Amino acid sequence: MNIALKIAILLFVLIFSAGYLAYLFDGYPGLSDGNDYAGLGRSIIRGEGFCLGHLYPLAFVFNSNIPQPDNIWAPSYPVYLSLWFIVLGDNDTAILMATIFMVWLMIAAAYYCGKTLLGDNWGILAATLVGLNQSVLKVALEGSPEILAGALLAFSYILVTGKGGKYRVILSAVIFAIAVLARYQIAVLAIPFVIFLPRRDLKRAALWVAVMIVSLMPWLVRNYLVLGSPFFTLQTYGEFTKGMGHLKHYYLVYRSFEPVTLGYALGNFPFYVFKKFAAGIVFFALNIPAVLNFFGIIPLAYAVRKIFILPDIRMRFIGFTMISSAIIVLLSSFDGQHWRHIVNLQVLLTVSIVAGVMMMLENMAIWKRKFMAALLVAAMFFPARFPFQEKELSNTAATVRDDKLKYETIAKETGPGDVVISDASDAVWWYADRLSVWIPVRYGDVVKVMDMAKAHYVYLANMSEYFSGLSDEDLADFHTRMIQVDGVAGGWGLFRRNQNQGLI
Repeated sequence: MNIALKIAILLFVLIFSAGYLAYLFDGYPGLSDGNDYAGLGRSIIRGEGFCLGHLYPLAFVFNSNIPQPDNIWAPSYPVYLSLWFIVLGDNDTAILMATIFMVWLMIAAAYYCGKTLLGDNWGILAATLVGLNQSVLKVALEGSPEILAGALLAFSYILVTGKGGKYRVILSAVIFAIAVLARYQIAVLAIPFVIFLPRRDLKRAALWVAVMIVSLMPWLVRNYLVLGSPFFTLQTYGEFTKGMGHLKHYYLVYRSFEPVTLGYALGNFPFYVFKKFAAGIVFFALNIPAVLNFFGIIPLAYAVRKIFILPDIRMRFIGFTMISSAIIVLLSSFDGQHWRHIVNLQVLLTVSIVAGVMMMLENMAIWKRKFMAALLVAAMFFPARFPFQEKELSNTAATVRDDKLKYETIAKETGPGDVVISDASDAVWWYADRLSVWIPVRYGDVVKVMDMAKAHYVYLANMSEYFSGLSDEDLADFHTRMIQVDGVAGGWGLFRRNQNQGLI
């Protein structure tokens, strides 16, 4: 492949991915994690520290203040966003530009990784597969840090290939630590990383581990000083029980004052823990093919089957990829159960797929013919979800555009220090710039939050859905306690505390 064609392909991929993101991004829905990451980035540039202005009710069990020092989200992605906010302001335009650049970083990681392991042409194929992958683009649009984490993870691993000196090992360890601070789950991959280091060298491995730990220490020390524990996170009290059938509501623990650890769940309702874990395995089995562009699973399986005849560096790379994938699936089956966790490994998986394609072309007679070879490569781009995903994303963007007008109303009707309880609390914090609390499941807990957070406002993005879950007595109490300020009957509603009623 000549240089002009390579450049043309890469430019097309960069332009297409940027256009895709720009066309389909118009902000974040009410409970998107992207709101929280953006809000944290804004807090950083305002000099307010790494603090959340949107809280789960569960957070009040450990700290009664709002805002609170963050104990859920990892810091790398908000810090990355804050750099864009400094230049472009804390707005959706800055987020879009940051998102495009982040996807381009993952494309570059795929090219560099594929080129190093397989050759320049194969690096182009890996970069193209990543840049056009629907899962990558959707996760980027959701404002989740897997794209940043995945790119950093790939760069970190590939830096220690070949003959590089200790400085490459040091840089690799630092980048891995930053990836961990973008997505905490990646920390567990340090074990297979060391086991599958491209060069078997105990000194290099020890240096890598030491630098990685030292790089993480500032954040761990911060957590110890601010939160009382280097590893404290609210997720350990609610994430493992999320979606568990025993608890009736998907987010019951987060939206309550009842922390539940994995140990407690195992000791008190082990059947439901096992049921959730089994359901998680099935969930990932059904969703991984989509992350791999469906047909990509065929050359990936071929590469794994032939792994022991590969050159050592490729064998260890694919071994690291597969073991890491298994670990992430097992871990995520216990906690979040979201397919985007696999996108952390997108570059590694894509390069492994490309390695499988290369082996199939080399070792199977049918692929020796150029037409059949082109057909095999083209099949790797098969997007079975098209255009359903684009329709879904377009509808989401339209909904967000409408909702932004409601957040403007909230900002006008409330003051900077007011606290809003809401079923769209993430977006209330980011778009209305108001302190917010995710509305509890139980109405009695709503009343408690009003008292604890001195919350004077309630915003319901879906009023009819929320009211339908209340008893007649609770509904009457709500309307006695609150006065509607704005909204649409059966749709959304903004309520203010009745001054003639106490907080409790």
